[in-house]
Amino acid sequence: MKFPEEPDQQFLFFISSTASTRIYQTMGSTAKSYSILPISDNLDYPRARHLLDRCMFGARKSEVEALVGKSISAALATLTQAVPAPNPPVSYDARDTDVALGQTWINAAYNSTFNTYRMRSLRSWWIGQMMQQSTSLVDKMTLFWHNHLVTETAGVNYATLFYQYQQLLRKYALGNVKQLIYEITVNPAMLIYLNGESNKASAPNENYGRELFELFTIGKGPLVADGNYTNYSETDIREAAKVLTGWLVNRTTSIAYYDTARHDKTTKVFTDAFGKASITNKEAEEYKSLVDMIFSKKETARYLVRKLYRWLMYYQIDQMVEEQVIEPLATTLFNNNYEVKPVLVQLLSSEHFFSTDFFGSQIKSPLDFTVGLYRKCEIALSPNVLANYEAWYEVYNSCLNMEMALGDPPDVAGWPQYYKDPSYYELWVNSATVPMRTSFTDTFCASGITKAGFNFVIDPFVLAGRVSNPSDVLSLINGIAQVLLPVVLSTVQIQQLKEELIPGLPESTWTFEWNKYAGNPNDTAQKLLIGKKLQALLKSMMRLPEFYLS
Repeated sequence: MKFPEEPDQQFLFFISSTASTRIYQTMGSTAKSYSILPISDNLDYPRARHLLDRCMFGARKSEVEALVGKSISAALATLTQAVPAPNPPVSYDARDTDVALGQTWINAAYNSTFNTYRMRSLRSWWIGQMMQQSTSLVDKMTLFWHNHLVTETAGVNYATLFYQYQQLLRKYALGNVKQLIYEITVNPAMLIYLNGESNKASAPNENYGRELFELFTIGKGPLVADGNYTNYSETDIREAAKVLTGWLVNRTTSIAYYDTARHDKTTKVFTDAFGKASITNKEAEEYKSLVDMIFSKKETARYLVRKLYRWLMYYQIDQMVEEQVIEPLATTLFNNNYEVKPVLVQLLSSEHFFSTDFFGSQIKSPLDFTVGLYRKCEIALSPNVLANYEAWYEVYNSCLNMEMALGDPPDVAGWPQYYKDPSYYELWVNSATVPMRTSFTDTFCASGITKAGFNFVIDPFVLAGRVSNPSDVLSLINGIAQVLLPVVLSTVQIQQLKEELIPGLPESTWTFEWNKYAGNPNDTAQKLLIGKKLQALLKSMMRLPEFYLS
C-alpha cells in the first residue's frame, strides 16, 4: 500500500494495524517469546538494526554493520559505555548582545529578553545531540527521563536552569534511579516547575510530593477508597509535602538552597502503605529519607520497569508480560539498588526483545521520525555550527507540528503516547500529524532546506552507494529498504517501487541507465536523470506505512 497524496482514515488505520499485526500474528515460524534469557547467537543485520533503532534515534547502516557478528553482550557493552559530556549550547542569534555568536551562554546573567534566544539555542542544541549521538543509549534514555521526570521550558522559563536539568538527566541516563530522584527533588528547574520553592512550613505545597508518588516513583495502584490508593494515600502526600519544605532557588547564581526557617521540623508519620514509617527532622537531608522510604517498596521498581518497557519494547503489558518479564526485571532493579543499567542489559539482550514479532511494532515518535531521517539518510551537516543550529531548530519546529515539543511535554505526566490507554503510540498518527510527516520526508527527498547558504538534503547517491549492487533493481530497492524500514518489503511493495525507477520497462533498463551514469559521473544530464528517479523511489518508500514504524 502506497501513501496517498492526502491521508485518509483507512491509511491512518493501516499504520496502526501494521504495527499491531507484528504482535498479534506470528511472523514466519517465530512465535512471540516471553523469555528474558539472553539470546545465544551473534547478531545478524535485522537484529542489530532492531536493537539500534530502539536504543538510538535512527541507526546509520555503518553503525548497524559494526554490530553484525558481535555477541549481544559485546553490543550492549558498547551501547551502555560512558560517553563524554557534550559541549554546552552556544549563542546563534546576534540579538543576544550579552554573548558573542558561537560562545556559550550557560553562565551569562539572566535577561528576560535574551532568555528567549537562549531557550531557542537550547532546543536546537538538544536536537543536535540526538543528531550527532554515538552508538549509545544515553541520548534515548535522556529523553526517557525527560518524559518521566517532566519539567517544561514554559514553566521554568530560564534557559540556564533548564540546561542544568537536561544535564542532570543525561548524567544519570544509565545510572542510579534513586540518586537521580534525590537530585531532581532539589533541582532548581523542578523546584520552580512544581512549586517546590513556595513550599514552606506555614503553607505546605503538595504539588511535587503528589507527583513524586503518582508519576515519578511508585504509582497509584488500584483505588482503595476516596483519596487512598494501594500504594499511598492523601495523608502520605501531605506528610511528604512537610518533608520537602524549605527549598528555594537563587536565580542570580542558578542554584537551589535550603532555608531552615521555612522547613517543617515536626515528625512526619506515614500510613500503613509504608508501615507507618516516621521521618524526624533532618534539616537539608530530610528529603532523602522520604525517597529512601518510597524506594524501599518493590512496587517502585515494578512501576519504573513498566515505564522502561513501554519506552523500549511495546505499550501493551498483559499478564504474561507482567509475570515473566516485568517481575524479574523489577527484581533486578530492586536487588541492584536501583541501578538501571543491569535492567537495560537484561531486557535488551533477551529472547523476548528479539522476538521478530516486535520488529516494527512501535510507531515512531516525531523525534525518532525526524532525527532518524537525518541519520539513516546520512544528511550532511554544515561546517558552520550556526547553520546547523538553524537546521536543528527547523527539526524542533517540525516535531512541534507533529505534537512533540522537545522540552515541553503536554503536562507533568509526559507525552500521552507513552501512558494513554488504550491507544498509546497510535496517538502519534492522525489526520493533522501525518501530513506534517509526509511533508517533512518529501522536502528532504527533493530540495531540502537551506540555512546560512548550506543545503540540508538527502543525497540519494549516498544511499544508493551503500548498496552492494545498485545497478540491479531488486538489490537497490531491498538494500535501501534494509536501511530505512524495520521489516522486509512485500512482493507487491517491491513491484510498486520498481515503477518509480522503470515504469513498465524491463529491469535491464535500470541497469543500463545506472551503468551509464557510473561510467561517467560527470555526465550532468545522466546524473540528473538517475537522481530524479532515486528521489522518487525514496519519496515513495518513505510514504509506506512501514517507514512510520520501528
